[in-house]
Amino acid sequence: MFLAPAFLLGLLAIAAPLWLHRMTRADPASRPFASLMFLEASESQRTSRRTVRYWMLLALRIALLVALALAFAGPLIAQRMLPATDANTRLHAIVLDASYSMRHGDRWSRAIAEAESIIAGLRGSDRVMLVRATGRRIEVVHEPVTAGDAGALRATLQNMQPGFERLDFGLPMSAADNWLGTPRPDAVVHFISDLQRSGAPLRFADLEPPSGARLQMHAVAGEPAANAFIDHIALISGESRALRVVIRHTAAQAEQREAVLSVDGSEHSRRPVTLPAAPGVPYKFSPTLGEGGGVASEEAARADPPGLGSATVSFTGLALDPGAHRIEVRLEPADQLPEDDRRYAVIEHADPKALLIAGSENTDEATYFSAALGASDSPRLNVEERAASALEGGSLADYSMVVIPDAGSLSSAGAARLLEYVSAGGAVLATLGARVERAEIPLAPDWRVGAARERSARIGEIYASHPVLRESAEWRRVRFFRQRSVQVGEDDKVLIAYEDGSPLLVERTMGAGRLLILTAPIDRTWNDLAIHALFVQFVADAGRYLSGVDAALTSHAAGAVVMTGLTAASGGQIFDPHGKRVLSLAQAHEAERLIPQSVGFYEVRGASGARWLAVNIDARESDLTPLTPQFVQRWQALRAEEPALAEHTRAAPVSAGPRSLGPLLLAVAAVLLLAELLLANRMLAVRRE
Repeated sequence: MFLAPAFLLGLLAIAAPLWLHRMTRADPASRPFASLMFLEASESQRTSRRTVRYWMLLALRIALLVALALAFAGPLIAQRMLPATDANTRLHAIVLDASYSMRHGDRWSRAIAEAESIIAGLRGSDRVMLVRATGRRIEVVHEPVTAGDAGALRATLQNMQPGFERLDFGLPMSAADNWLGTPRPDAVVHFISDLQRSGAPLRFADLEPPSGARLQMHAVAGEPAANAFIDHIALISGESRALRVVIRHTAAQAEQREAVLSVDGSEHSRRPVTLPAAPGVPYKFSPTLGEGGGVASEEAARADPPGLGSATVSFTGLALDPGAHRIEVRLEPADQLPEDDRRYAVIEHADPKALLIAGSENTDEATYFSAALGASDSPRLNVEERAASALEGGSLADYSMVVIPDAGSLSSAGAARLLEYVSAGGAVLATLGARVERAEIPLAPDWRVGAARERSARIGEIYASHPVLRESAEWRRVRFFRQRSVQVGEDDKVLIAYEDGSPLLVERTMGAGRLLILTAPIDRTWNDLAIHALFVQFVADAGRYLSGVDAALTSHAAGAVVMTGLTAASGGQIFDPHGKRVLSLAQAHEAERLIPQSVGFYEVRGASGARWLAVNIDARESDLTPLTPQFVQRWQALRAEEPALAEHTRAAPVSAGPRSLGPLLLAVAAVLLLAELLLANRMLAVRRE
């Protein structure tokens, strides 16, 4: 059978090389000729030898034409029926909970032994795969193989280790269709975990296994375990800074520990602490969180959860120099989970310092901002003034915020330096001064500014819950005499808008930093904002918000996405707590975001200097309280009986249709063409002496 039999007429082209070869056959007859003195001598050849070589070239040319004709005609061959999968074959997916709580005691060794037991009990025709679940990653560490060939899978299993991230049990279940794959035979999901209470998702429905699979849980927690951990650290501001440390405890008996504070790697002070016995309050079903519940927010995590004891330790007299400082609090002696006995944090700019950029001319705007910054005492900012031209040199890393009374005074080079500073974690407060008229704004080149109009305007909407708008009602008393239209970006947040919807105050997030931009100048011909007490309060609130004073100590959870402040254009490098490089050269474009997998201090080195990131164990992972038996029974009942597989998941016999040999013949024709060219070049070349 052929797809296009009409192309077989191309076989008639074979006559062309036969005719050509007959015309070029050597003639042994001699012909008289004049003087040969001007002819180049060549090697004489025997006619019989030349004839044999021409027959080889003729065969290649004929074969090439035949292959081309057949390729376009498309001969078809029937394929054999594919064998059906054994109806008794099962796919066993071994999912190991590799979260931090599995590091307690012998839980991980029990999990490995349980996985070995599962593999040993499988039939030879069954298939088995290995999955590691932790944090936001569900990793297939070994693809499905038959149980009889599971030697490599066992070796991979022995090399696995738990991580430091938290696991939401709903993640491996809701994403199971992706890592199980389709089509697939009947599947059994073996979930090996300590089944801790805090791993339950917010929605109970997220725990349902995929269609065509049943769940089999293997609990390896053993007896109820005790654990003490540092839940969080808070910074108390006052005449002198102080730290408040909250410690949780799951043991049924009180314990004596010692809390140790270190600043920048040096021990600062010690405090004894008594960890009370856990109250043992029964954990009841919550309709919003599901039985066994979970924690929906960081604020909820800091409330006393049922069944946990709590103790508080304070460290006073914390005198810090300007800059970034590494804070570490640890409990001594450590228990079986030593990583959550330590808590890391970073204080950025303990003594805030602001840089005021004035234009080349002395303007009222710079005077207003200088006076407002100097009047602020919460926080008290050390203000340094520079000309706009000074931005092109020097470092901005020492300043907690930069104030620009007129963004139109910036050069392109100065604006580029400021944007690098913001991306690395800096903050900018700016206004669109009178110089910005129908021009691109260097700090926000995607914005478009219209011409100023002489018209009165009123405030329409105010994002009153924002930290810089604590006196939101006072904004409506400000009179605006002139207004300009501004088109901002889609991702920008409009905090204050006029009645017609035009933005007045806009917040833009860039990398690890942020910008606050007023679209109206602080000028008496535009508005009377500068004569209101609101202006001083606004500048103070903006300074507190942008300089990070209210943010106190900063830290991140292992496994969470962290903005590093680096960009692919500016470059940089990240070092983990052990001093090893996190990014390779090929991963430079991924430097903007980091998912830390270790705990401690990460160092981020960029064009604007070095900064620290503190990474901790998620406090929810340290609560070793197990799920209630009722919750486990409800979860197991979701796929208690092995269901019939959905039609799309069955591996039924498949009869494949005929297959064309056209592509294969085209490849053969290409090889023949190359051989013909090489042979013709060798045979027909003139041989010279």
